[in-house]
Amino acid sequence: MFNALYPSIIIISFFLLFFGYRFIRGYISVLHFLYWIIFSVYTASLVVYTLFPFPYQKELIEIMIEDNLGMKNNFIPFKAFVDAMNYGSLTIAIKQIGGNILLFMPLGFALPILFPVIKKGKVIVIGFTVSLIIESTQAIASLFLGYNYRSFDIDDLIMNTLGTVIGLLIFNLLSNFLKQSGLLISRETKI
Repeated sequence: MFNALYPSIIIISFFLLFFGYRFIRGYISVLHFLYWIIFSVYTASLVVYTLFPFPYQKELIEIMIEDNLGMKNNFIPFKAFVDAMNYGSLTIAIKQIGGNILLFMPLGFALPILFPVIKKGKVIVIGFTVSLIIESTQAIASLFLGYNYRSFDIDDLIMNTLGTVIGLLIFNLLSNFLKQSGLLISRETKI
């Protein structure tokens, strides 16, 4: 399996270098720099969790293809949840739903903090787009492997987008407190 450590190091290093430079040059505050570092760890975690480990051993791939062990793509909304409840367990369905929602809540919460002038609708579109890119990458990678190591799942797309919306709602609920505490970056701050 392709080790997920390297992509994490690359992602976090990029954020550190780019925003470290902006901080040193005085373009962003210490608080803004810290928010970007936290966001880099979230981004690296999101990439690692959704796309890795990535199999590259020929023997393993051949076994997976031979034994038809790949996952199935799902293009029917809520099919995976209904199947999990009918043929699996309610616990699996709840974990699937909850995990996908929780995975994207930080994105919905972080974007308005990092980009104070961003519109709410744009946050949701970004959450949807990031989820679509992840699901599409999983599907395309599976095409190259010859079996579905990771699959495209419309339910993941829906729940990830819902997670972004919930994160945004939590931000909206806490925004007055964050402003009063001095934890929000002003709209005039250069990004």
